[in-house]
Amino acid sequence: MAIQAFIDFMQRRFSANITAQSALESTAGEFDEFPSSLDDRLVSALRKDGLEKLYSHQMDAYQSISQGQDTVLVSQTASGKTLSFLLPILNQYLQADAPFGVMLLYPTKALSRDQEGTLGRLLEASGADLRLGTFDGDTPREERSRIQAQADFMITNPDMLHSGILPNHNRKWRTFLSRLRYVVIDEVHSYRGAFGSHVANVMRRLDRICRMHGSQPTFVCSSATIGNPGEHVEALFQRPFQVVDRDGAPRPQRDLYMINPSVVQSHGHALYRKGPGSVSIPLIREATRLGIRSICFCRARQQVERLCRSVVDGHPELANKVKPYRGGLLPNERRQLERDLATGRVTTIISTNALELGIDIGDLDLCILSGYPGSMASFWQQAGRVGRRGERAAIVYIARDTPIDQYFVHHPEFVTSAPIERAWLSADNPYILLQHLPCAAHEHPLRVEEPAFNQPAYDAAMEVLKQDGTLTEYHGDYRYALRDYPSKGVNLRGMTDYNVEIYCGTEVIGELDPIGARGTLYKDAIYQHLGRRYMSMELDLEKKLCRIEPVDVDYYTEAVWDSRVTLVESLERFSLHEAALEFGYVNVNRQPKLYKKIRERSFENIGYGPITLDPFVYDTTGFSLYPPVQWRMKMEATDKRHVGAALYGLSYILKRTAPSLCLGDVENIETDVSLTETENGNWYSALYLYDTIEGGVGYAEKIFEVFEQALKLCLAIIDECPCSAGCPSCVTALPPGVAEEELEQLLVESNASLACTKSLLIALISGEVFTPEIKFHEIDSFQRVDPPEPDHEAQRLKHRLGKASRILKKKRERTH
Repeated sequence: MAIQAFIDFMQRRFSANITAQSALESTAGEFDEFPSSLDDRLVSALRKDGLEKLYSHQMDAYQSISQGQDTVLVSQTASGKTLSFLLPILNQYLQADAPFGVMLLYPTKALSRDQEGTLGRLLEASGADLRLGTFDGDTPREERSRIQAQADFMITNPDMLHSGILPNHNRKWRTFLSRLRYVVIDEVHSYRGAFGSHVANVMRRLDRICRMHGSQPTFVCSSATIGNPGEHVEALFQRPFQVVDRDGAPRPQRDLYMINPSVVQSHGHALYRKGPGSVSIPLIREATRLGIRSICFCRARQQVERLCRSVVDGHPELANKVKPYRGGLLPNERRQLERDLATGRVTTIISTNALELGIDIGDLDLCILSGYPGSMASFWQQAGRVGRRGERAAIVYIARDTPIDQYFVHHPEFVTSAPIERAWLSADNPYILLQHLPCAAHEHPLRVEEPAFNQPAYDAAMEVLKQDGTLTEYHGDYRYALRDYPSKGVNLRGMTDYNVEIYCGTEVIGELDPIGARGTLYKDAIYQHLGRRYMSMELDLEKKLCRIEPVDVDYYTEAVWDSRVTLVESLERFSLHEAALEFGYVNVNRQPKLYKKIRERSFENIGYGPITLDPFVYDTTGFSLYPPVQWRMKMEATDKRHVGAALYGLSYILKRTAPSLCLGDVENIETDVSLTETENGNWYSALYLYDTIEGGVGYAEKIFEVFEQALKLCLAIIDECPCSAGCPSCVTALPPGVAEEELEQLLVESNASLACTKSLLIALISGEVFTPEIKFHEIDSFQRVDPPEPDHEAQRLKHRLGKASRILKKKRERTH
């Protein structure tokens, strides 16, 4: 069997790197007979597909939805959730005296297009009229008119509901909304944090408009992985739900392997761990040769492109079988890749979490996770992509050199025993509520009391909007007073409502949000797309375009950001063993200053370049930490640099560890060390942790609440790490952001980063203050070497090169 041959290869090649191996045992399913009320046409359609029984959770969902209860279904990946909610709805549709409306919401366009095919096949097999359509940003104008006039089943996403349907409810969607009976929300666990808080307000607006048109739809949700399904959906929809969480689907055996790349030594004492590509590249090549249908998940778009290129470099026979899949691809490119993978023309896909959700890409046998995906929910969602045929499958987790990854490979039991994180959101988040109330007023004037919106947040937000002239009184209610289109200025998924288009010649090959473009598409940046490299020639943020040209280089670029953080308003304070913590609103000024050129295979830094873009400034929420007074005084009495070493070290490990406590991502929070003036007029270094999303959505606030737990997790990671002088797995020897030459010298030459960070953690956790034991690296002494006689030719050449260098320097100064 091919999967066994792959496992044998992996065990031979990486026997020293496999830290744990476990078998996720197969489970038998629980089945029920078809319900007696199920329409004969649906029974025939199911039997044609080879189904003679339902899983137990499908029967539970059928009964709950058929009774008109708001229902959330929670079961593992590939457990037939789509059929669970479609069966009772289709059954009522076929037996109804008059057709009714069904809206199906999916978090991504790719997933909605995939489900259109599934629903269409089921409708066709049951003999029902195919009154179905997908309404999203890719839908042609003629098709949109047909859906508005004729469709009973309409597939869309929250973004289109927010900006395309609700603002036009009176003119184009009145008929559909007036007969809307069901709203289906798939993958409901993805609606959390900032995105979930936005969608909660979109649901409030939908419920409000439906009641105005005479309908009160039933809400049906499904989720594969979530720790608090009932609490989460009640926060999302402001109503109670029936929870169906008895999972009756069978599961085949899956083998889970935890692999830690090797540690190698360079330049005497320095140790570093190889990247996950050192393991994933040979594994992907071997799996592709064996014809194993595989998927590899990476964290970022350009990581996907670099890994795909590395796999096929020198192996052209793999080029047609291994493809990258990520956000930013054009719709036709994305759909072609999905078809190629489903039909077998492509056997290996390297993807971001864009394929984490339940898109039907066929049966897969191997899943490689290149680093921790950000949450245990995502871990099992990605791992659940394999083993759908009921045959043996393999899951390979390859650790990166980050604290949380290294914690997992040293504690493999945590992965299999840890509970799925709890999803959360805040529908009454002030910043988000202030964006959606104008949208609601534009759709229909707001009353003094609106049942859909909670007090006192609603009253407070209304006062702000009335005072700034956004709302004006209209017959006792309040309507939108401005001339623009408010929903167009609200992006549910980020801080901007437009993308920068990427042009190669006259062809658009991709798009990227303007914040990401600042750090990815600056002039001379290397942009990778479908295995090819391009150089950014011009980025114009005002015109929303970037021009690129193909290049053949052996390096990629990374932006280096500079940030300035200021706490502008305090909301809450507390003391932790004399350490002062203060939560409130912070102002963030972020700007990419320069970029590094990094060689593809060796990852060596081969050059720098300037980035001349305006800063990105926004207000958010976060907290500051001033170290304990006694600890700081003891450090300063020994060596003032120890304070900075500890703060930068804690900043490094806290940013990479704390998101796991709030179901966030390393991109959702940021840390910084800044010199700040205290109330008594003294200037001290403080550590800041804040949300990267404008206005704040609660990530930093959650970490503020469980800060002691976050500190204990950081200390456990340091204690478990086998290094003696600091490393990227716990606290790197030179954390990002250090700009002081004297401090940098101390960090490079000693274990100060590790020792001082541990000293600060212990002081914060227990109050114990001790001086860290600083050990300087020993450097081998060399025998005296007498210099050779002067080389006059070399001196003349050096003089000419020096002159040329000064000329080039003046030219660069003029250019920049």
